[in-house]
Amino acid sequence: MTSAVWGGDVWEGPAAWPASGASRVYDLAVRLEEGMTQHPAHPKFRYELVQKHGDHVYPGGITAAMELMSMPGHCGTHVDSLGHVALDGCISDGRDVAAAQSTAEGVPVGSVEELPPLVGPGHLVDGTEIYGREMTHEDGFHADTLEGWFADRPAPEPGSIVLFRTGRMLHWDEPTRYLGTGFGVPGVSISGARWLTERGIRAVGADTASFEHKPEWTVPSMNVHVHFLVEAGVPIMESVYLEKLAADRVYDGFFFTAAPLRIKGGTGSPIRPLAVVGL
Repeated sequence: MTSAVWGGDVWEGPAAWPASGASRVYDLAVRLEEGMTQHPAHPKFRYELVQKHGDHVYPGGITAAMELMSMPGHCGTHVDSLGHVALDGCISDGRDVAAAQSTAEGVPVGSVEELPPLVGPGHLVDGTEIYGREMTHEDGFHADTLEGWFADRPAPEPGSIVLFRTGRMLHWDEPTRYLGTGFGVPGVSISGARWLTERGIRAVGADTASFEHKPEWTVPSMNVHVHFLVEAGVPIMESVYLEKLAADRVYDGFFFTAAPLRIKGGTGSPIRPLAVVGL
């Protein structure tokens, strides 16, 4: 269970940690670096080595280096907090966010600081397996898509974390192609989103920068974000690196863990998710 106001409390609940013995841990985060692909709606990641080895020498020949980073909450592999999206000025549980927000304090309700660690049994839905190719902007994860995928696999249960691979991460270094600029992006549709929340999932994630299915570039598409974040209180992870997990055909039976930075008023945070698989 989670406390009403996060703030360094603990998360408690069932967790399908792999059985004792050897395990393999998959890193599901992309590298944060200048020039990396980012959604155009957010400021760019910036890095500067502000102190180099040799700038200052301590007794005994010891030196130290340090950097300065500037980044939006929504860059690289990251999580959207519940305060990221509002409907008629309100976020999840009908909380008025429009009146509470400020430039200096950010979004004080539904911030990433409220999010507990995201831990639980993981499931990977591989769209390239479903469609037999890399998904296009016309392809989505719909309710019937998920029914078919989980027909002979363990289905998500309350507390599950479900990840979606479209194949777009193969083009991470080609921003226009990865983002689907001018075309659209594959992803979870509203019927797929409702199928998931009906099963009580804890969180979702995808290898795209905008998560939900956007079949037409010029048509705004935020209804899936509204459903997960506002209506169901389910956080969304984006730009999750799923290639190695998919290559090893690890579709279920793994333990997922990730946690946002404790950013006061933050609407999103970079994360470093891990998938732990028993061998």
